[in-house]
Amino acid sequence: MKMKAAIYTGIEEIAIREVERNEPPPGFVLVDTKQTGICGSDLHSYFGHWGQSHEHAAGHETCGVVTALGEGVTEFDIGDKVAVECFSHCGTCKYCETGQYNLCFNRAWISPNMHGGFAEYTATHHSGLFKLPKRMTFEQGALVEPLAVSHRAIARSGANSRDTVAIIGGGTIGQFALADAVAAGVKETLITVKYEQQAALAKTLGADHIVNISDTDVQDYVKDVTNGIGFDAVIETVGGAENFNTATTIVRKQGAVVLVAGYYKPLEVNLSTIVWSEAFITGSNCYGYSGMETDFEAAIELIDSGKVDATKLVTHYYPLDEISEAFRVSADKTSGAIKVHVCQE
Repeated sequence: MKMKAAIYTGIEEIAIREVERNEPPPGFVLVDTKQTGICGSDLHSYFGHWGQSHEHAAGHETCGVVTALGEGVTEFDIGDKVAVECFSHCGTCKYCETGQYNLCFNRAWISPNMHGGFAEYTATHHSGLFKLPKRMTFEQGALVEPLAVSHRAIARSGANSRDTVAIIGGGTIGQFALADAVAAGVKETLITVKYEQQAALAKTLGADHIVNISDTDVQDYVKDVTNGIGFDAVIETVGGAENFNTATTIVRKQGAVVLVAGYYKPLEVNLSTIVWSEAFITGSNCYGYSGMETDFEAAIELIDSGKVDATKLVTHYYPLDEISEAFRVSADKTSGAIKVHVCQE
């Protein structure tokens, strides 16, 4: 049986192809794709920063309905509404057994040598699937994955109700980090933005300080509002040496900097700031367990409870047949885009 899949065809090129729709192999589940977001990592591939598959569709911010079960899959039923992690894990290695399955020795792409969420159907490994409440919409379900990324970054910072949190970057991960921090009840928040739509969204999400980097020096602003102390925690979501250095400069002494950006090349950065401030620098790799629950479970609860109105981030919707335009708009933030969704429902 044939289906449509959107596949990279070159730098800044993606097109619809007709491909075979195969039944799921053992351990996998076939999902009827309903809605998929275009992620920053998808754009890295689109621009050629990261590798491209010219054979299989990408896409992992996906929500859909289970339509077939591979051999050995018992925890899902046909008709289940599910959200998809971007990787599978073995469940038996040292890291999986301690809840840090994002560091699994056998971690693999959720749909290895198969099509992801930019196809009509995606075959996904059962270890990376989460059931959703029936009342959740497909749009909400497709936002679970990026919110889980941001939730883990805030959790990694250790921020609590007594702490101030600064977020570098007004894209999807930055905005969700802001929303998660506000939902967690941190003392004060700041977010940097570059575009008008990012500033407007951050205001609705409850940011205390919104700094437009086009006309304001972030370091000077933070020095003024904190009396030179800095923020307790900084979440860096953009990447690049300038943003790394900004993060280590605006964090307070012995504060926490969490790196969740896609760093795709080596950087020349100022490490002396870290030495003198004794700041704690850590990475945040997708999602796993943060405390007693998975980051995906936390994200589902945040959306389902209404604590985070995730759909505020979605600015554009396109059918699968118009995915080339969807990527063009997503890649051009002057279009007003924050999160672009590819819809098949």
